[in-house]
Order: sequence, then C-alpha cells, then structure tokens
Amino acid sequence: MKYQLKLDNKMKKQFSIYLIFMLLGLASYATHSAEMSTFSDDKNNITFIRIEGDINTGDEQAFMKLALPLEDAVVLFNSPGGKLRPALEIGKTIYIKGFSTAVINAECSSACAIAWLAGQTRYMSRNSKIGFHAAYKKSDDGSVSEAGTGNALAGAYLNKLGFNQSVIQFVTTAPPDQIRWLSREQAEKIGLYFTTLESLEQAHNYFNQAIRVLADTPGDYEQVHLLYRLSANDGYAGAQNNLGDLYESGDGTAKNDIFAAYWYTRAAERGEPTAYLSLATLLSEKTNNQNVLTEALKFAYLAFDYLPEGTNQNTAADTIKKIEAILTQDFKVTAQYLAKNWEPLYQEKLVMSDKPLR
Repeated sequence: MKYQLKLDNKMKKQFSIYLIFMLLGLASYATHSAEMSTFSDDKNNITFIRIEGDINTGDEQAFMKLALPLEDAVVLFNSPGGKLRPALEIGKTIYIKGFSTAVINAECSSACAIAWLAGQTRYMSRNSKIGFHAAYKKSDDGSVSEAGTGNALAGAYLNKLGFNQSVIQFVTTAPPDQIRWLSREQAEKIGLYFTTLESLEQAHNYFNQAIRVLADTPGDYEQVHLLYRLSANDGYAGAQNNLGDLYESGDGTAKNDIFAAYWYTRAAERGEPTAYLSLATLLSEKTNNQNVLTEALKFAYLAFDYLPEGTNQNTAADTIKKIEAILTQDFKVTAQYLAKNWEPLYQEKLVMSDKPLR
C-alpha cells in the first residue's frame, strides 16, 4: 500500500525550531555556575529553557520552577558538566514532562550530557560536542577516582529512561579524567538515537523533493526512490516508510518484501503511525502464521490509535477486523497487550499527515 503524503503543520513548526536553533548557536557562553532562563517563540508556540554553565546543587529546584508551569519545552544546554545528582534530577523532570533537549553550537559533557539524554527528542548540531565519563569523586589532594555509588545512580537513571546496556556502558565507563565524545556513527551502533539538525533539514528537503517529483512527473519512481533513500538514510521516518512502499510495490526498484519490512520497521521504531499501518497490512497479507499475525494486529491497533481520522485510520480499522477474524482469542489478547506496552525507540515529532498531495 502506497502513502504519498505531505507534511503536516508539525513539520512547519520543526523548521521554525531549526532556524531558531541556528540563530541561538551564533552566540557562545562562558559561565561558572548554571544560569537558567526561558524564552518563547510565540508565533510557533514554542518555549525554550536555556541552561548555561556548571550544574550545581540547587539547580534542580531552579529548573523545576521553570519547567513545571510549561506543557512543552525544548531545553538548550551549554555546560561542561557539574554535579551528578542535580543533573539527574533535571533529567528526571525533563523525562516526566516529555520535553526535548538540544545542544546547538555548544558543548555538553559529563553531568550535562546525562541530563541531555532525558529528552523525548534529542537534538544536536554537527559542530556541537556531547561527551560522557564515569561518575567520580575528588580527594583532598585533588586526585579523582571512580565513584561506585554515582555510577549506580546513573545506571539506574539510564535504565529508567529505557536505554539498553550498550548505551549504559558507553555513558558510564570512560575514566573520570577522560571524555568519550558521542558521534553519530557510535550512536547508531549502540542504539542511542538523536537528531542532527543539519541532517534533519536535509532529510526534509529530500523528502519534499520526492513529493514534488511525484506531483510534477508522475511515475518517475527511480528519482523518487533515490530521494526517499537519501532522506531515509538521514533518519526521517516518513521517508523510511515511503521507501518501504516502493519496495513493496516494485516502483522504481525491484520488488522486495524483506526490504519493505525493514524500512517499515525502521519508521515504526521512530514512532511513525503510517508505518504501523504499513507493517500491519504487509504482514497480514503475507502469512497465516498466528505469531506473525499477532504482530500485524499489534501494529494495526497502534495505527488506529495514532493515525488521525481519515482514509488511513479507516484502513487500520478494516485490517483489525480482518486479522481478528483469523486469530484465536489468546493471540488477540497478546496483541492488545503488546500494543498497550509499545514504546518506540525514538518518537518522531514530524509525523506525516493523512491528507494526500493534490
């Protein structure tokens, strides 16, 4: 099933965030204690909380006072680190509130990086630096040594955020006198997802180019395939889903259901609702295996719950009925449980709309 859809208002909002980030990044800051402030982009209804300088005891309360009244915010970091415990509390507040985090043309290391990890969406620019090392304690003579209690607290925090053991090990095992800097390649290897702003903008540009090609020269799927792949490689879930569509249909490339399922899954892992529907329909049409159909039903439930009213949600409802008619009650209960407890590895903010491009 092919979904050639345009971007919704959320994407326009994210482009505004990108521009604001770039403007903010023109300044550099050097402070010795954490300074916090809020400011808003009223036009696009975006609020920012800026944290600059060392994070110290008491900063968690200051951050909480700023954060609690806000429904949504992006937390901007520029800090060499500081004390672990207040950083963990700041991170917990970010996580509970569902805020995004960003490091733009700046450095965020040690305790700062721990707090940055709590963002529902984590942003950084290419020339930013985010680094980690083990928790440490300082002796009277100025020497440092690893702090077992601190590392245990950091590990429990990271586990609560849902990170796997590879991420926890990466974050907590560098010696105290060294910093392990995060690269995109390393992040992908260990499953630590973040969005590079420049790549995000480029991914959206490729996606929009593909949509324009489809509108201007219908049937030019080879060019569309190339553009979707470029966008998908830069991490945009909408392009990943639509690239899967091309592999499923055989438009612009050889038909390949395995590749289709691969790209649908990448998009689903980023919380793209259309990919939930794509997986549900693909899996349900290819097998009568009860276990596979249970997965298909899980994604059909998710698609129905997260897609807006319209054609795709109606298709999800029809798919649910079709699969439920085949599965036994036990498998249906399992699918409901799996859907209820589903959490994407990364929640894509820029989901596709349900309106076809005219």
